[in-house]
Amino acid sequence: MTGSALRVRHFAANDSVFINDDYLIKGVAGAIVWKLLRDHQQTGRVDFTNRELRLDPALRLPDVADNLEARLLLLQRRLQENCPHIHIEKTGRGRFRLCVLRPVVLEDA
Repeated sequence: MTGSALRVRHFAANDSVFINDDYLIKGVAGAIVWKLLRDHQQTGRVDFTNRELRLDPALRLPDVADNLEARLLLLQRRLQENCPHIHIEKTGRGRFRLCVLRPVVLEDA
């Protein structure tokens, strides 16, 4: 990872996420990207599964019709449009990889 660090701020009240003061996303998709970035920073992990996201109570997915794939697709598009240094790529059925190309500083606001 090279380049200046990206500052990622998370607001727990509505799970909104900002990157360098620019709004990225909120709600469940915001909680997802925050979880992925935290896990990546704490453990270096990059590979994730849809199943583990569904089982994580902190994400507060609805019990029925959670639309996880649609939320991940929206998150993928938002990252592509607003932050090319972080992206999500599908690696298989129910599997994806978080790619972080610059250092990230996480701030829980």
